[in-house]
Amino acid sequence: MNGRSQAAQRIWRARHPRSRGDRLFVAYAVLMVLLIAIAPVVRAVWFSATSAVGVALFASSAASGVAVLITAVLWSGALLLGRDRGPALLPPFLIHALGTSDLPRSVVLRGPVLRAGALVTATTTCAAALVAGSLASHGLTGALGLGVFVLTGVVVGIVTTVAWLAGQALPRLALPIALGVIVLGVVAALVPAAQPFTPWGWVGVAYPGRGSTPPVIGLVALAAGSIAVAPPLLNGLRVAELIAQATRWESASTFAASLDLSTAAALYQAHPHLGRRLRAVRPARPLWARFLIRDAVGAIRTPGRLIAGVLALAAAGTLLTLALTPAAPGCLLGALAGLLAFAGLGPLTDGIRHAASVASDLPLYGIGDEHLLANHALFPLAVVVVVLLAAAAICAIVIGVTALAPVLSSFALGLLALLARVGNALKGPMPPALLTPVPTPAGDVAAAARVAWSLDGVLLATAAGASAALTVGSPYPLIATAAFLVSIGVHRWRHRR
Repeated sequence: MNGRSQAAQRIWRARHPRSRGDRLFVAYAVLMVLLIAIAPVVRAVWFSATSAVGVALFASSAASGVAVLITAVLWSGALLLGRDRGPALLPPFLIHALGTSDLPRSVVLRGPVLRAGALVTATTTCAAALVAGSLASHGLTGALGLGVFVLTGVVVGIVTTVAWLAGQALPRLALPIALGVIVLGVVAALVPAAQPFTPWGWVGVAYPGRGSTPPVIGLVALAAGSIAVAPPLLNGLRVAELIAQATRWESASTFAASLDLSTAAALYQAHPHLGRRLRAVRPARPLWARFLIRDAVGAIRTPGRLIAGVLALAAAGTLLTLALTPAAPGCLLGALAGLLAFAGLGPLTDGIRHAASVASDLPLYGIGDEHLLANHALFPLAVVVVVLLAAAAICAIVIGVTALAPVLSSFALGLLALLARVGNALKGPMPPALLTPVPTPAGDVAAAARVAWSLDGVLLATAAGASAALTVGSPYPLIATAAFLVSIGVHRWRHRR
């Protein structure tokens, strides 16, 4: 039966045959990318990890708890991701042809799951090797600790893949299980005595330098059990849901390849299902209160997106507070905080995107375009002020630093991330000038310009986070980033028609 499945997939791939020259060009392109783009990044990451600041970060007393929390977040995130896009996917036609045949799905879909699992496991293993190698390079752990933590990275990757598959096979159970994993992961991270009794806690027990007996047997048993439940999960997948996921992924890939990232992301946006009987548009005075209530009710109707956005903003405030502590990699943590703040504002700025979409047309609500955009910005601004500032203040109190600088920096980051979201909503279609090729000895650099234009909001938010982390030393990077964001927003607003 395995041969029949492979034969069908070979026929499918034969629709677009590749010559020997095409394969050699792909191999050459991959080699050049590895040498020019990836190798310098890997080298920079290694030198950063083995520096004094990196070793201090990995050797801190809270590092094992952070590893436990990251593992719990990774597994719960994989469960939630599987509900929308699981690892067991093929092109829609192949899923229909092979899924409705007498072949078991554990055979038909084995290949894509193994490929996805190999990628995930390689990523987690490299991350574990980076942490353990950094500590081993300074004599803070031995060969046994290095090997055990690398094995832990392999197990984390395997379990992540199976959790991803479980979310695809059991979408209704994925959400409560993921919430349970998150809650227990937080408990295990805060209470080290509970770590030996939880699977994600074993990652903390196996952390290099802990000095305790590594749970090697438990880790191996966890990996074996995860592999054993994969075939039943594959056989439990339903063809209709597989086709729906495959069709959506194919459409999203097409839009992403054309750099229409907003449309690609909108395909995975959750549909409103809670509070449909709640009246969103209510008569209220003053007018801004009506818009605030409308946007709040709209956000509540998709509670999953709302919770994810609030958690991302809270994580951004926490990371930015940590970035302002001495001996912390401030720029790196600040950039991550900016990225999380931009992502967290996504579910909260539906009103801003609506205002931007109607701003170039006739007024629909009896108010000007500027007032419409400003009123729709009130709800995300209120959430940013409450969540970011509260997270920064609580984190500052917990780690024992002054809360003034983290609170002010978090407020500045929230405003800049909101400006980046407004500019992204006003961006419009890609300018035709960027579609003109610019040949150089290094290739067509216009492709890089198109990618930068598509990701300008993410890049600017990342720069805003990095500059916010430098405010204690100098406020000028933050001022320059704010001026640049304001100028872009004003330019796009003036040319919106």
